[in-house]
Amino acid sequence: MPAKMMKFLICLAMLAVMCLPAASQAQASPREVLFFPDAARVWDAGEFEVQGKNGRTAVRLELPAQVDPSTLLVRPEDPEQFSIADVQWDRTDPEDAERVRDLRRKIREHESGKQKQEAVLKAFEARIAFWESRRDHHEEADRMEQAAAKIFDALKLAYLEKSKAGDELEEIEKRIQELRDRLREITGAEHRTWEVLVFLEGADTSGNAGIAFNYILSGCGWEPEYRLQADSAEGGVQFTWEARVWQSSGHDWKNTRISLATLQPQIDLDPPVIPDWIVRPVPKTGFPGPRDVRMAVMETAADEAPVQERRGQFSVWHLGEQDLAAGERPRIRIQEEAWPADFVRLLRPSRSDRAFLRARLELDEVQNIPRGKAMFYHDQAMIGRRDFSFTGTEKTLYFGEDPFVTGETVTKASASGTRGIIRERQTYRWHFLVNVHNHHDHAVRIRLEEPRPVLGDDDMQASFDLTPEPDRKTESLFLWEMDLDGGEKREVDLQMKIQAPGDMDVDWGWRSR
Repeated sequence: MPAKMMKFLICLAMLAVMCLPAASQAQASPREVLFFPDAARVWDAGEFEVQGKNGRTAVRLELPAQVDPSTLLVRPEDPEQFSIADVQWDRTDPEDAERVRDLRRKIREHESGKQKQEAVLKAFEARIAFWESRRDHHEEADRMEQAAAKIFDALKLAYLEKSKAGDELEEIEKRIQELRDRLREITGAEHRTWEVLVFLEGADTSGNAGIAFNYILSGCGWEPEYRLQADSAEGGVQFTWEARVWQSSGHDWKNTRISLATLQPQIDLDPPVIPDWIVRPVPKTGFPGPRDVRMAVMETAADEAPVQERRGQFSVWHLGEQDLAAGERPRIRIQEEAWPADFVRLLRPSRSDRAFLRARLELDEVQNIPRGKAMFYHDQAMIGRRDFSFTGTEKTLYFGEDPFVTGETVTKASASGTRGIIRERQTYRWHFLVNVHNHHDHAVRIRLEEPRPVLGDDDMQASFDLTPEPDRKTESLFLWEMDLDGGEKREVDLQMKIQAPGDMDVDWGWRSR
């Protein structure tokens, strides 16, 4: 056969192989994935070879071990060509990806090294046992000193070598565990995959069948990470939201449309039962039942940039096409916004002389930000890490202490007050002076809160002499709001009096202790 003809036939054969459908491709890179915090809904489709199985026609799908069989939904891409008759599941050994094969090869090599090192360790232990036994042998007097020195040197060397061999064995075991953990991150706890046979009615056994399917996949998910940067001088909070996303299907995903949802999927097959509607008095003790949350999963295409879609009680963020390697946990930027905020230094001098920076948010658009860990910053300095979530348009945030604003309380009268019987009434008096000081070189807005006594009996009376008068009063608080220039001081004078019947045993509260 001429060389040119041979080369032509080889190229045709290679092209035919490349065009053949492979069932394992169903597991490699799905078309679309909707991630929940601890699972994902996966959508995929493809052309699969129709095979004969026990007088029936079927196509074969290979799916990750973490798939829940009860959640698989299969449909023909063209319902007019054929229909789905049945679906059967079975476990099978996977065709490992190159990274998985490489990890397993390394584990085998390290386990072989471990066996050799264990043999070396046993040899040193045998040598130590030999020299230890020589201690009991009695030598002639003129040879005892020389024998003792030889035994000492031999034991010293053996113990050192044993210690070194033990350290090397421990390092090998540690490396094996790291490799196994890495393998588990990539493939999940279950290394075997699902072989799914989809039986068809009306399909042509000589061709391919277009199948679309979706399922719930465990061993994957996402978690939010936030950064909130307060800029009190500019009056804003810079908000950054990133998501750590992971999957352990055993295969790297390429060009997969990825979306994130803020709630878990519901995979119940049966509808909820309607309980009896009982109307009765509220019991003295009781516990609320669980909320029954139902949601629909999405099947819409994602845009290239993160786009939010609101769905009742949760949101979906479309991130566009992404690559996601099995076992990796990349950060994906979800949202970055500058939120306008009103900043005040909050002082509660009855409890502390320290001021706390408070930001009040009132946004135009509703936020639906799930709970996650957030790093809080003020003036480029990290001040702490704590949980954060935001639902709605209004929220109050605290960015720690501002050491340059203080509120010191001076007790002008005894904290225990003056107590006596006047007209069969007993009286308690308090007199406090609060010194507010702005140590900044620029103006700040301050909110001062002082407790207002709450009377627990109609026979008790209270009177207050406050200078200046509070800007607001609540049942339990006096509130002042003031703007202080850099270095400015302000005083607030508080005089309070409470009277009660002379024969009443009164608890005067924590400010009298």
